Amino acid sequence: MKGLHRALALATTLITISAASIAAAAAQDYPTGPIKLIIPYAPGGGTDAAAAVFSDKLGQILGQPIIKENHPGSNAVIGTALLAEAAPDGQTLMVVTGAIANNPYLYANLPFDTEELVPVSILTTYPYVLAVRSDLPFNNMQELIDYAKANPGVLTAGTPGRGAGAQLVLRLLNERAGIDIRDIPFKGAGESLNAVAGGFVDVVFSGYETVRPFVESGKMKFFAQSGTVPLGEEQIPPIADTLPGFEYQNWLALIAPPGTPENITDKLNEGLTAIFSEQEVKDRLASQNIQGIASTAEEAKAYLSREMSTSRSIIGTLGLQPE
Repeated sequence: MKGLHRALALATTLITISAASIAAAAAQDYPTGPIKLIIPYAPGGGTDAAAAVFSDKLGQILGQPIIKENHPGSNAVIGTALLAEAAPDGQTLMVVTGAIANNPYLYANLPFDTEELVPVSILTTYPYVLAVRSDLPFNNMQELIDYAKANPGVLTAGTPGRGAGAQLVLRLLNERAGIDIRDIPFKGAGESLNAVAGGFVDVVFSGYETVRPFVESGKMKFFAQSGTVPLGEEQIPPIADTLPGFEYQNWLALIAPPGTPENITDKLNEGLTAIFSEQEVKDRLASQNIQGIASTAEEAKAYLSREMSTSRSIIGTLGLQPE
């Protein structure tokens, strides 16, 4: 029996060493071809702009091009399902917003388990900017709230659809301020912004960089934002100045398919850390009023877990149920 135990122990050790060697070899050879980067939103949104900051540089470091593909639908569910079905070899990745932490509590029967996905890195965090049509008859947050209270259900907001952070921050604003700005869902941030610019809806929550061109063209004005301190050169005031304690931060993460080995996520992290330490990248992110992070995979996993807990609490407070 002792001989059998020794043989089994030796076999287990050899298997472990072999698996580690295979994983190390895979990481050394990685990537073996172009990397597909899924963006689970319609083109023209803030995720596209942020992904452009790092994707080309990461491809240069890894020695293979990164091909961005937009797969919009159902608040990133369609793109995430494609990622979940991909081989765990690092050849398919996804950059996604905090919506991925909301979806388990808003969509019944998701075709994947969010907790089985492999977070590679939390890339950035940023607040939502509240922008309004330039011709609306109010000039600060208190005036907007007063107008909405006097005209319940009259104001409309364009959002990227169910479960998007922009929709949740709108619901939070309605709940905290005691107002009713009606949610008009679109297929993506780009469509909702164009709807405001075209005069079809009144206000929008979106990223600073996606709103700025409309402000510069005179079609919208920066109004407030969901962070805690004034934002950017414009010193856009926090909603919290009017509604104390109000805060909602969005974030971007790089995610890999279930089962992606640590050696590959480590290699990706090394590249991202180098990129986000470059002054040019820091300046580009700063111009978008985005804070770069480039966390480790372990930090990203813990961050996603915390955000899912926070999302569950917020969604429960708002009385939303999975559909």
